[in-house]
Amino acid sequence: MSLILRVDVDKPYGNASLTRSIASKLSEDYWFPDRIYKTRYLIHLAEFLGLCNKENIAGHIYFRMCTVPDEKIVELVKKGGHRIGFHAENTRSLETFSAEWNDFEEVVSPEKVSSFSKHGSGTLKLGKQHYAPYEPEKYKDWAMELNTRFYFGNGICKSIDDLIPKNDFYPNMFWIEREYRDNSFSGFDQLLKIAKNKDVPVLIHPCNYERSRVVANDFKELIKLSKENNIDWKVYE
Repeated sequence: MSLILRVDVDKPYGNASLTRSIASKLSEDYWFPDRIYKTRYLIHLAEFLGLCNKENIAGHIYFRMCTVPDEKIVELVKKGGHRIGFHAENTRSLETFSAEWNDFEEVVSPEKVSSFSKHGSGTLKLGKQHYAPYEPEKYKDWAMELNTRFYFGNGICKSIDDLIPKNDFYPNMFWIEREYRDNSFSGFDQLLKIAKNKDVPVLIHPCNYERSRVVANDFKELIKLSKENNIDWKVYE
């Protein structure tokens, strides 16, 4: 079967330096329409998508309002056959979510928004606009209201069974970032074993791919192992 790539684009300028971390935080909190650091806007995502496109790996790319794709990123998304998704923050109510969803659709138009995911897992407030609680059952109802899809939850898998979808919804992810892997299910050998028979999702953040050599090397290793095991990558429909 296949691996399904989910990409959460959390940082407008990444976090590989103090300057870029500050620029990201300012943009996260205030959604500056004019890029405050234009030459560095989403360069970490451009690098990551370049690798994915070279390896013929298409994924679901989830953007926050502060990381909306510019023309260069849209071009890379189209070239790689990726899907544009919305990484929701203001999920206090259906009304606040709908308003943010509509704003996102307008700013990325005419590109299609295929689905949404939730920013954060319920413990931290990650920006001025962010509503921290994580309430996936509520989001499933909202997806029906807005005629869109909510494919992926933010849970951490602890066993093979945790990676099985329930009614076309994956509640748990296999995280490329090691600090979000459970000790009982943390190895690529375990992941690839189930991927031989089922479609399974993996999650990565481009800012961490750029900042951390460990994250970058782990993702490249997974690509290498998927080839050796004849496991494809696909987008979830």
